[in-house]
Amino acid sequence: MIIRPFNVKTDKTRIIEVWNNVLKDINPVWAINEEELDAVLAVEGDQTDLSRDCLIAEDNKGQIIGFACLFKSSKRDSWWLEIKILPQHFKSNLSVKIFESILDLVNKQNAPQIRFTISKYLFIDSPLQTKIKEMGLEPVHFGFWMRLDDIDSLPKLIIPPDITFQKQKDITDFTSYVSVHNDAFSKHFDFRPYIEEEFKLMITAEWKQYDNEHWLAIDENKLVGICSVIINPKLKHLGIVDTLGVLHNYHRRGIGNSLLGFGIQSLIEKGCKTIELGVEANNEKALSLYKKFGFYEVESRTMIWYTI
Repeated sequence: MIIRPFNVKTDKTRIIEVWNNVLKDINPVWAINEEELDAVLAVEGDQTDLSRDCLIAEDNKGQIIGFACLFKSSKRDSWWLEIKILPQHFKSNLSVKIFESILDLVNKQNAPQIRFTISKYLFIDSPLQTKIKEMGLEPVHFGFWMRLDDIDSLPKLIIPPDITFQKQKDITDFTSYVSVHNDAFSKHFDFRPYIEEEFKLMITAEWKQYDNEHWLAIDENKLVGICSVIINPKLKHLGIVDTLGVLHNYHRRGIGNSLLGFGIQSLIEKGCKTIELGVEANNEKALSLYKKFGFYEVESRTMIWYTI
């Protein structure tokens, strides 16, 4: 096994294949393509140079089995470290070797604070877990994946008065959507507000490959809540609640409850038998709402955040 610098001409498509193999093992709905990677780099890694900031791990046959990359953003105080290793190699010493190699690169570049996430499913009982403990690093955050498969016993929706709900196939007012998104998620871990153009770049690249639908909560002419749901056309039985957010001034009025209910109903009507979503472990309000609908935590797919 060798670890080498990234080759822009030959490696981009190959690391996307590795990335998708990892995603498939963690959550089969998600996939990334070159357009999405370019959008992520443009927004979350606008200072990233792949040939300088990314390392490739190859086996003795020249096959890429993992990579690590620093995503540098001009808008964040910290950099984001992305590590992707094929599941069959995560329990080997490769995970430690590529982690140590990217940390050497971090040190040479005099990096600020580094954040990275590891899937609990791949991390537990791996050499990398031991390495991180030896470094004295402790988790700073957790994210849960939750699943709903009892779709026949959903709570009855009680629509709040004076709020109207609309369904859209495509977002027509990105300005209002981004404004609600930024307000709703402003208290979340590692939050950074999006500007309209960069959010549109990332989201439209992601949504192109999915069947998506958006529910909007409106008070008179003001957008106050959003719920976006998606389906991977290759996995039509599995739906995702991608975004659910309500302006803080409109909390405790049943708007989030209604948006979630409408979003779930849309997925059921499209033939979904299982519905999933992600949530931060410390978001007690959201967890309470999701459990009310019958969602339960899929512990093996918990994501663990670390800071160096």
